[in-house]
Amino acid sequence: MSFKQIATLARKDSTESKLERMLVSSLPSDLQVQVRNSTNVRDSLIQAVKNGQVQQSNEQLVACLQELGGNVMEIKNMASMIMDLLSKNYKLTSDNNELLTHVSQLQKELASKQDEMKVLQIQALDRLALLQKSVKALLTQTYELHEYPIPRLFIVLPQDTSSRNPLDHLTHKFRLYFLCECGEHTKSINTKIPHHIHLAKHEGYELARPTEFFQRYGPYVLTILQMLKYGLTVAGVAVPALTQLIRPDDVEKVNEGLKLLTNTLEPGVNQVIEYIEKVTAEQGQAVVELSEQMDSNEALEGADLRQLESFLKTKDEHRVLGNLYRTVTGEGHVKWVCIDHYRENYHEKAAIAFRDAVAVLDGLFDENVGRVEVKLTSKVQADQFYQNLEKARSVYELEIELDWETTQGDFKRLRNALSKTSVGVLELRLRDTDGPTSDRLNRSQRYDPIIGIMRHPSIQSFKIRGPQNFSKRSGLLSRDDEFPNLRHLDVALNQWENDIPAVNCLITKCPNLSSLALGRDGWKSRDLQQTFNDLILPPTLRRLDIPLRQWDGYTADATYIICKAWNVPSLTVGAGLKGEDNRFFLEAYNAIAEHRTYPLVLTDWDFCFPPPPTKESNQAMATEQYLGRLLDCYWKCNDSTLDVADLDESTADAIAKATMNGSRFTAFYLRGGGQLDDSFVNNISSIVGRSELDILSIQMQKDERRVRMLESIQWKHLRSLWVVLTPGALETRVMRVLVDGVTKMSGKVELEEFWFVSETEGTPLTLPDDDLLLAFVASMALEKLHLDAVIPFERILSLCLSMDVSRLEILKLWTDGIDSVKVDAILDGLRHATNLSDLYLVKANITKEQISRMSAKGITLKNT
Repeated sequence: MSFKQIATLARKDSTESKLERMLVSSLPSDLQVQVRNSTNVRDSLIQAVKNGQVQQSNEQLVACLQELGGNVMEIKNMASMIMDLLSKNYKLTSDNNELLTHVSQLQKELASKQDEMKVLQIQALDRLALLQKSVKALLTQTYELHEYPIPRLFIVLPQDTSSRNPLDHLTHKFRLYFLCECGEHTKSINTKIPHHIHLAKHEGYELARPTEFFQRYGPYVLTILQMLKYGLTVAGVAVPALTQLIRPDDVEKVNEGLKLLTNTLEPGVNQVIEYIEKVTAEQGQAVVELSEQMDSNEALEGADLRQLESFLKTKDEHRVLGNLYRTVTGEGHVKWVCIDHYRENYHEKAAIAFRDAVAVLDGLFDENVGRVEVKLTSKVQADQFYQNLEKARSVYELEIELDWETTQGDFKRLRNALSKTSVGVLELRLRDTDGPTSDRLNRSQRYDPIIGIMRHPSIQSFKIRGPQNFSKRSGLLSRDDEFPNLRHLDVALNQWENDIPAVNCLITKCPNLSSLALGRDGWKSRDLQQTFNDLILPPTLRRLDIPLRQWDGYTADATYIICKAWNVPSLTVGAGLKGEDNRFFLEAYNAIAEHRTYPLVLTDWDFCFPPPPTKESNQAMATEQYLGRLLDCYWKCNDSTLDVADLDESTADAIAKATMNGSRFTAFYLRGGGQLDDSFVNNISSIVGRSELDILSIQMQKDERRVRMLESIQWKHLRSLWVVLTPGALETRVMRVLVDGVTKMSGKVELEEFWFVSETEGTPLTLPDDDLLLAFVASMALEKLHLDAVIPFERILSLCLSMDVSRLEILKLWTDGIDSVKVDAILDGLRHATNLSDLYLVKANITKEQISRMSAKGITLKNT
């Protein structure tokens, strides 16, 4: 580099020095020292040139310039590195900002989720609180003994939880299982068994009509299932985990069905809960509303419990449902428990002595429900019975008749004995006498001990028959006694017809009376108006049973009574009406309906439909308006059978029109009648098609038109089908219709009974193509099968091997005279029919050994 270039470099603009200083200041400290040293050398050189000091040697100058050039290159490299670092730093800063933005968004979403979880937790807690409230209402509901005839705690589970769709009530079965209500009240001092709710020692009951069952009991079942699913301890009742609901020792003692349940209990509970909630949602009702409905109803009414048994396909003869025992706690609450918890407070010697005492008197003792019925004919018998009664701890219902010339002393002994028992339901029958002459001085107080019996705190239901002039033979009218313990009172008005003031006095002294029955012994309607004019009904009354056995054609009595009892929520009217009284029945019911807004229950109405011929013209009886109103009354009587034997065309047309908007018929019978015209058949077919029939019986004769009625069947509800045919006519045609109908249902048929019957007794039907019959039967799981058709042995054997015989109870088949070897083959083919009780192989050659062998298995084998 020349001296001139060095001088030029020294004259550069000062801005460059600023830029250099900026660059230097951004370098690391060690590099800054080197750069500044280099800069000082350059500055010294420039200053020397400016001062004219050029005496330094050229070698020194060249060395300085070389050092300066090296430093400049190093600075350039450093500057490049700095730019790279700044670029990377910028990218990292940008990425960091994006990450911070994402984190902020995640924090917002987390906060939102936390808010949602809080809401869900609050909803879950509210729902749990509602469930606890419902469960508490259910478990603490107290029932009167006479309103509590069967156990109240039960669950429903699918019979087959492994199915693809176990909750389809049209194709699958449900079973009901009762629960043992053990708890603190069943514990003894040295108890060795757990005391929490568990399944009863029973294989359960298959449900009939599951759709109707869930409509009626769905909220109740849902509450119990949720209680078991979540496990709650309410009102001193402990509910364990589902896995503990079946006690291990119970599994060993009960049949295979309960053993299988141990592995399917939890999925079964979940499936039924899901099913009820789904059905409820489809009906437009929220699950919370369903629970609130349960809470508002608190628990099942006694009437609901009594109707429950009608939904069970039970074979428990002379046994209480679920093999449970009824007990009463110290607080008066009714509980149903298993035999193990029943025996926790069981005194065996006293129980045996009491059973023997009842047996000696030819009485009845139902230990499961604690009910005793006995008739005593002397003081000696009474004293012996009372001694054993006082020691028995499980008698809750007592029907006792004192059939001798009783005295006041006899009534006192009965009163004293009952005061030491837990009897809550008492039915007392006495002789209608004034007592022996020796007791004449006590006649005015003769029945005072009975008043003492009625006042006993444990007595909730009291029924008395026999005594006349009760008020004159007691201090009922003069004493200040009250009977707050009584909930149900039953007196016979015909025995008190001259003593209505005493009846009123008795009723007013029962401030908590909820049910009143006025007897059913020969009361005549002509006396009712005057009686009810004087009768005072208590405001607490919820049910009134009126004894109308002999109505004599006037509606005034009914209207008057109903107006008098307008505020009784449940009115039960019993009558002895016959079919020919249908017009009066309708008029009476309409008179009642005009004055009633509460439910009305009609019992003991011997009422047939359609009405039989009367003196009036059939045309007048068969009007659409008349039959429509009559049908409404008929259905409200809880009857739903349509019997169209000898039905005329005009009546059939009126019935068809009256059921245009729906039919509640569940049973249909068509017998006789000869050839039917098209109009009649069309009307009947439309009625059948609108009805959810449970039973259908048709006599086909040789009328092709009747086959159309079979084509209109609603198969999904049908349980019993009877087809009566004339031999040699329509057999194949009828079977084709039946097979086609079942095929259209894709197997969703729950037929339990099939009767393919010959109209001519002893003459079997003919089936040119028995494949149709066998295909139809093989597609069912029947309980009863009756085939009046000759079937070859090979086909019979094929049928026994192919159809589901697990539920089969009765089987009747015509054979072509098969020998005993072939009979053995058929018996072997039915070896899995464990419920079979009656087997008829008509015309077969059956040996005594085969009859004896089947009898040992509980099966009656016959060839006729």
